[in-house]
Amino acid sequence: MTTLSPEICKQIAQARREKGLTQTALAAEVGCKQSAISMLEAGQVSKLSKENIEKIAVVLGLTLQTSVTKVLSPAETHHGFCPNALCPSNTPYLVQDQLIFHPRLQRNKHCAYCAELLETCCPNCATPNHTEGAYCSFCGEARVTNTLPPEIKTSAWVVERRRELMELRQLTGTSHSAVRDDAEA
Repeated sequence: MTTLSPEICKQIAQARREKGLTQTALAAEVGCKQSAISMLEAGQVSKLSKENIEKIAVVLGLTLQTSVTKVLSPAETHHGFCPNALCPSNTPYLVQDQLIFHPRLQRNKHCAYCAELLETCCPNCATPNHTEGAYCSFCGEARVTNTLPPEIKTSAWVVERRRELMELRQLTGTSHSAVRDDAEA
């Protein structure tokens, strides 16, 4: 099993953003799932092989070798969501004891809350985002990957996180339901 320090995982996330790659685009370049990239950036490397981690480093230019990458920019007509489970744009819910996140659809390239590159397509089937919801209406998979460490007590965390989000929205005068431009946030 490969282990990486949290600092290296953060450097990987920063390098991906600097290259202008979404988690889905990087996963496609490497040949893994978006959820594995999300978990890697959150410090959980168990879903990726050593070979895939090395491929990620090469694609992002984090080794002596460089690689030309295709930068995928979101289509302006599509809405994007933040893939970061801990972002305030994603509201957590417990459904049948499973943690899911309802993402807030946004326009433009970056999340208005955490500046992450927005995903404009389902990370599982690549269908463009045209509808709201925690799950893709085409493939039925979750849009945002749960990256909480397994030792977190999920039900208590959801209650506290939703309280925090409600307080944040009251302070900023925002609601979760509207699709907003980055300029409005």
